Amino acid sequence: MADLKHITDALRTEAGMWDNQSASMGEVAHAADGMRLTRLEAGLFQLVVSNYNEAIDQISSRCLEGQSRMSEVADALIKNANAYDNHEADTTKSVEDAY
Repeated sequence: MADLKHITDALRTEAGMWDNQSASMGEVAHAADGMRLTRLEAGLFQLVVSNYNEAIDQISSRCLEGQSRMSEVADALIKNANAYDNHEADTTKSVEDAY
């Protein structure tokens, strides 16, 4: 039982790490959005402003996608830890009821 608790605790710890990284990806997406330029701000580089802003769109979109996927990984780890705990409790009860 102690080994199982160690495993489920590790899964929950990993889930926390994925949640933290998910939040970081959201911050990166927000920071990338703040890097957009207007034509006036671009000055001499007005010719590339459209391409530059399109790149910002892609970076921001990928970061938001990463944020969502990392959150899904964290949720899956918690779900698996809970499944291990529930299965162990069901198995223990089944064995105890057998005697």
